[in-house]
Amino acid sequence: MIEMTSSLIKKSFAYENKGHIYFSVSKFKNYGKLSNKNLDELKAGNRIEVSDLKKNPMDFVLWKPSDPKDPGWESPWGRGRPGWHLECSVMSEKYLGKNFDIHGGGLDLIFPHHENEIAQSCCNNSTDSFANYWVHNGFVTINKEKMSKSLGNIITISDAVKKYSGQVVRLALLSAHYSQPLDWNDELLQNQKNTIEKWYNLYEKTNEDNMLDVSDTLLDDLNTPGFIAKIHELYNSAYNGDKESKSSFNTACRLIGLFNISKDEWVSFKNSNIKVSEEYISMKIAERTKAKKNGNFNLADKIRKDLLDQGIAIEDQQDKTIWKSK
Repeated sequence: MIEMTSSLIKKSFAYENKGHIYFSVSKFKNYGKLSNKNLDELKAGNRIEVSDLKKNPMDFVLWKPSDPKDPGWESPWGRGRPGWHLECSVMSEKYLGKNFDIHGGGLDLIFPHHENEIAQSCCNNSTDSFANYWVHNGFVTINKEKMSKSLGNIITISDAVKKYSGQVVRLALLSAHYSQPLDWNDELLQNQKNTIEKWYNLYEKTNEDNMLDVSDTLLDDLNTPGFIAKIHELYNSAYNGDKESKSSFNTACRLIGLFNISKDEWVSFKNSNIKVSEEYISMKIAERTKAKKNGNFNLADKIRKDLLDQGIAIEDQQDKTIWKSK
């Protein structure tokens, strides 16, 4: 990070003022292209650090001094620490190169974070582009409220599969396009559960990879809602006796991680007194196996007890652990 900052200063894309190093946004002609913002119209706002040390309010920090109580490292400009954006540019170049295919992140990171990454990387590396494709995901809300630690409504995958099958959780997540918001609620999950329940009526084992033309939908910016709509169409055709559609239907379901247990296993799981999914059980068994391997037998015992409290009895055999409902 110190090397990139020094390089940007040497190339006149950055400047120092009282131990602060700022990137000069006006030196990068494509600034604002990713976020479709006009530089002349941008104002210093709540996502932009306002400082009299800047030549331009839009300039962003590459390196800044650290107070004695804060983390810091020695640098040519004194003890300090890097800016938020600089870290990402340096890490991506180290592991992916000066130009790479896909860069992801939330919609809230497009500006200024990703915009700043592009500016400093392209200017330092003398490249026309940083990442070839940008993938920005929408936000997940809980019953129309933002998911946040402060509200105490964070739901992890581990939590979700305690109540619903992993297949249900997976289909719910895929029901909205990755770039669009998704509201996580019991109605959504129940609807996906009902859908999978219906689809299992046409479950069959198949090794065929024929999906007609429906897979093309996923090639259109990972259009998972469109792909699911195609699966519904295949189901309707297969239900009316089209054998080719039935084969394609099963293959399409497996492509997005559905039908990963047999119909008998699904019915058994659905009708059992188990309150957690098979995926959750497998995950906890794997955690227990790892704990035993690391000599953490207290954790291993706790996992066994937690599963037992949820109606799952596990038994260690020679080379594996099996489970059954109490």
